[in-house]
Amino acid sequence: MRATVKHIQKAQFYKIPIIPMALEYQRLVITCDFNRLRQTLQPLGLAAAIVAATLGATPGQAQTPVAPSTPPIPSVSPSPSASPAPSANPVTPRPATPLTPSRLDVPRTQVPTTGYQEEEYRLGAGDQIGLNVFDVPELSGAQGQYVVLIDGSVNLPWVGKLKLQGLTLSAASDRLEEAYAPYVRNPIITVNLLTARTLRVNVVGAVKRPGPYIISPQGQTNQILVGDAAVAGGSVASQWPTVTQALQQAGGITQLANLREVQVNRPQPDGSQQTIKVNLWELLRSGQIQQDIALRDRDTLLVPQSAFVSAEEALLNGSSSFAPATILVNVVGEVKAPGTVEVAPNTSLNQALLTAGGFESARARRKDVILIRLNSDGSAVRRTIPIDLTAGINEETNPSLREFDTIVVGRSGIAQTGDTLDNFFRPLGNIFGIFNVFDDLFNNNN
Repeated sequence: MRATVKHIQKAQFYKIPIIPMALEYQRLVITCDFNRLRQTLQPLGLAAAIVAATLGATPGQAQTPVAPSTPPIPSVSPSPSASPAPSANPVTPRPATPLTPSRLDVPRTQVPTTGYQEEEYRLGAGDQIGLNVFDVPELSGAQGQYVVLIDGSVNLPWVGKLKLQGLTLSAASDRLEEAYAPYVRNPIITVNLLTARTLRVNVVGAVKRPGPYIISPQGQTNQILVGDAAVAGGSVASQWPTVTQALQQAGGITQLANLREVQVNRPQPDGSQQTIKVNLWELLRSGQIQQDIALRDRDTLLVPQSAFVSAEEALLNGSSSFAPATILVNVVGEVKAPGTVEVAPNTSLNQALLTAGGFESARARRKDVILIRLNSDGSAVRRTIPIDLTAGINEETNPSLREFDTIVVGRSGIAQTGDTLDNFFRPLGNIFGIFNVFDDLFNNNN
């Protein structure tokens, strides 16, 4: 300690600038410039290094502890030809600026999409929104809940009526910040959708019940037709209704629906119309869930009709979740239970015959039946189908049935002969019956 004080006094005697030297020492330590640090402290000896280290210590920063068993090593001036010996534990200098991790570009797997990018929700009449104005509690929380009026505006304190129709939530936030700028310094406003309005969707084309629908995004209240919109209230929406859900509410697709070219026509705020292509066949065949897009207010869902549907498509369409649960076909003629039967979509002709009780054993013609099919244009097609109860579904001997098909089971030759004789002799029987009446009267009078 005495030596240290003596060296300090000596340093003061020679008027060594201790304070600037300490600041320079601190800067060199922080920047890890050890070579420059050694050159700076070399002419001053051990005392200057200790003073610089003591004065350069910054409060609040942890100092590296020195082991008590290690004695201090005096600094030795190296000869010009000598090079510093490598340390046993070399110290890696820290860079002056933090390292920025390099970006690694990993190729992404290409997923087939519809070419449609899901857009943000746009506000409309009936939406309930909540405002959060930073550091203004009287305009936030329960005091910041509003319903968009029928004209697309909301009545707000301080600013009055403000139109939000057709804006996204982020765009509505920007408009509100502009409106409140004269009243709040640097306003930061967040708009949240509390309860979504019911959606008005039009479903047309190859569906069982085409027409306009009001569909609520509540999940449990999707089955509301136009005129029952008052029932469509509820809490915050769980998900937006999709194309398949709208088809379910429209009664399902018909058996001639062209699922490859379904369209969603969506009106835009500028008056134009966006057409979105949807391939529901790929949804059924390969499970492309992105084909089942979410609907928006005033969308029109169009399901075109095909002229011909293959047996594979008919079976897959009929088993889908957005196909009708049952269809009605008529089975008349020589069966045990003639009339209208309710069968699953794409039921084969043989299955419909069995549903009607099968052939009447003594009278039915088992060789063939007649199939009458009503077309969408009002015409009818009559076909004679040979019967093969062992055949699978095919168009020749066991076609799949459509809504309102009629199967006519004819009479056998023996049944036709018996019916002809019965029709011939029945009038004669009536005549002989009259003679029997007179004979009974004559016998009673005797």
